[in-house]
Amino acid sequence: MTDDQSVTRDETPESGLPASAASGPSASARAGRQAPASSRPSPLVAALDSPQSIAAAVSAQLESFLAEKAAEFESISPDADAIGESLIAFTRGGKRIRPVLLWWGFQLAGGPVGDAASEGRDAAEGGAEVATGLAQAAGSLELLHAAALIHDDLIDNSDTRRGEPALHRQFEARHRKSGLHGDGASFGVSASIVIGDICLALSEELFERAQETLGSTRLVRELRGTVRRDVMVGQYLDVLAEVIPLDDARIADRAWEVLSFKSAKYSVEQPLLLGAALAGAEEDLLAEISDFGLPLGQAFQLRDDVLGIAGDPQATGKPAGDDIREGKRTVLIAETATRISPAQFEVLAARLGDPDLSDADVAECVEMITASGGLGAVEEFIAAQHAKAAAIVDAWAAAGEADSTDSTAPLSAGTAEVSAASASIRIGSAAQDRLREFAKALSYRTS
Repeated sequence: MTDDQSVTRDETPESGLPASAASGPSASARAGRQAPASSRPSPLVAALDSPQSIAAAVSAQLESFLAEKAAEFESISPDADAIGESLIAFTRGGKRIRPVLLWWGFQLAGGPVGDAASEGRDAAEGGAEVATGLAQAAGSLELLHAAALIHDDLIDNSDTRRGEPALHRQFEARHRKSGLHGDGASFGVSASIVIGDICLALSEELFERAQETLGSTRLVRELRGTVRRDVMVGQYLDVLAEVIPLDDARIADRAWEVLSFKSAKYSVEQPLLLGAALAGAEEDLLAEISDFGLPLGQAFQLRDDVLGIAGDPQATGKPAGDDIREGKRTVLIAETATRISPAQFEVLAARLGDPDLSDADVAECVEMITASGGLGAVEEFIAAQHAKAAAIVDAWAAAGEADSTDSTAPLSAGTAEVSAASASIRIGSAAQDRLREFAKALSYRTS
């Protein structure tokens, strides 16, 4: 990169973020939006179910469903038992972020589940059915996520996942232990491709079961299709970005596109939207949820990018600086590229994507990223996007407070920019605390 070359980005004037960061419904549904007079009033959501109880319900459904499928695989051939075993093990644990958000999207849209659905025996039985259907829908997102992770580890040639051998490495070891013929690494790759495909198919099957209880609408089907489309297109964009020269004029825009479509939307925004749609939400309420979900999803993935460079391996389960060795063109790398000297740029460009990079070389790159201000810029992005999401939550809570006292009362100071959000969603203080705590945990986590 010569002195007259530069990597630039188009910025939105109010935030300093690239224009491409404003992807999705929230880009056209900002301050000043008014809910249509015909929209259905949303009931006050006093509280949201705990992440722990949601995770337990979803895990139970996943275990039961996968055990059923494992028995089917084994009935085809005893050699197929490894498919079920590996999927059950792979889907255990994890943060269950997507299931929690789908569940909360359902509740924010007024869907009856948990205590709200248990007034009287018939209502309690109906509430239990809804909870089962919701756990199945949420579990289907976990299976979609698992399929994406299995294939992502293949694409990135990763050795580990959550501190354990990646699935293709497990099957490579199985090949070696069983004394099979041929190349073990090739067998591991082939087996993982197939199991990832099976996992994707099972995701669809489990979601179809959920629809038998929760029902289905055109909007639900479209959103479900959008989730699949966006994560797969985002994966391709990520693969492409890794072979784009670092001095490409669109390097920052490409990084934001990958961040938004491969992760931010399908990890946070779209689970919320899908849950709300399953509860019968209309488009004005969905746009409101996007105003909360997209910036929070971006903060979540920006934090992931930071952890991929400077995270603690004991907490992340990944080697330090793994994103440098994998050649990830993240927002963090794009921001660093605009701030370093031409000589430093050449060093960074040469080292990105080198799997044999020494720990000392990685550490030098991390120091470059930190000293240049690239890391600081991304931390500012995280803070800005987290603040946007928190402001929406506060507006919903202000609307809930006004609704319970004086429906004409103004919102509290500082929420005017997002006051339109109060038109459709109203939450109590317990739900506000739950959402704010979760948003902070996603934006500032260490693993």
